[in-house]
Amino acid sequence: MFGRGFIFAVFQIYYPESTLVYAKMTAPARIFISKRDTIRWKISLDVSGLCTKVEYRESVITDEGRIISDSVICVLKGERVFKIYAEIVDYNSGKVLRNLKTGNLKNPKDMFVSSLIYDYVENGVKLKLRVFSERERDVKVKFGIKNQWEAWKYFDEIKAHIGGETLVEYLIPKKYLAFGEVRFWANIDGVIRETEVLFNEFNIENDRDFDVLLSVLDFVYGKKTDILKGKKGEERLRAWEEFWETVGGQKAKEEFLDRLYVGMQLYPSNMRNKISDRALVYTKFGPPDEIVSEPFRLEGKPYEVWYYHRLGLRFVFVDFDGTGDYRLVPEGYLDILR
Repeated sequence: MFGRGFIFAVFQIYYPESTLVYAKMTAPARIFISKRDTIRWKISLDVSGLCTKVEYRESVITDEGRIISDSVICVLKGERVFKIYAEIVDYNSGKVLRNLKTGNLKNPKDMFVSSLIYDYVENGVKLKLRVFSERERDVKVKFGIKNQWEAWKYFDEIKAHIGGETLVEYLIPKKYLAFGEVRFWANIDGVIRETEVLFNEFNIENDRDFDVLLSVLDFVYGKKTDILKGKKGEERLRAWEEFWETVGGQKAKEEFLDRLYVGMQLYPSNMRNKISDRALVYTKFGPPDEIVSEPFRLEGKPYEVWYYHRLGLRFVFVDFDGTGDYRLVPEGYLDILR
């Protein structure tokens, strides 16, 4: 499993006579709307008033996937200095999901280097730099990555021959990609480029991601998850598929992941390596039938009570430190709160 997160980025590519500017968006459908067949959004791009594009898009969710990818493009003739504004808006709610502001990239006089561009491939993410050089020469190129679990990792330096328009590519293996913010870095003869992406889904090939995901599976499925423990590499991938076959197949996996990611979006945790208690309960049982919330109390801690009337269940969550991190407590604690 390797899911694409919400990514909205602006790229600039320099050519001899023009500059291509485009805003690229990739996102799970659930970011826009949940439990509907059709979604609609607006993606816009404005480059210093020189070029403006606003486009409304519509997509129907199918069984083949729930990933949406789109872009808008502006072409500028002979411009080197400009500012860019781009945004993506959920048409249904009017909410701005993300916006970006940026200026022109700094380049040496004899070499124009594009933004750091990414593409998803089966075994990771391919980073790309488009370089235009007025003369042919060899350059040194180095790439790096930082995810939320680890410090910067820099890969071995490579050499590239550039002249005219040249595309420099590098594959970042999937195992280095993880849930949350991921930064990519490139250095081409001292010219630095960085880009940031946000992965909204866990990557089971990353050990730390897998450990967090396994903690949720333990809460939902108990001892059935033993088949997944202690597994690495190809053995882990096989065990992952075998596990879902034992608990309901592809449909069960999709329902679990949908509830998990919606739960995490609705009830985020203050700790990056932990799923909040409310998100755990949401993942196991789905949305509650009724929520009684007491967020503002003159005396006592804020709390919530979730009722699942159809299941005869009740869950009590308390915000002990006033940070919005509601923790699951025994039902009897409700008598103390009241």
